Amino acid sequence: MAEQSTRVTDDEVMKVITDHLTVRGVSAERIVRGATWKADLGIDSLDILTLTQELEDTFHVKIGEEDAIDLRTVGDAIDYIVRVSGGGAGTEAEGDHHA
Repeated sequence: MAEQSTRVTDDEVMKVITDHLTVRGVSAERIVRGATWKADLGIDSLDILTLTQELEDTFHVKIGEEDAIDLRTVGDAIDYIVRVSGGGAGTEAEGDHHA
């Protein structure tokens, strides 16, 4: 029995991000792949932390502190979650950050 639900899609990650941010007053129309967290969406570091935790819990992944700093846009977060969850067919692997 193959489980297709284990493959995370861009749309699934975008939905979690959109749901999280709209509850905090961000207009859904502003939540696009190229939007930056602070400048475009106006969310602060605490909001980013709670969003990161929600993404980790929802998709059963771990977002390292260094990786989280590099996630500057909505698209960065989507690509990262899809890649680390194993759903990133066609995405470029940037190599391990482990020493």
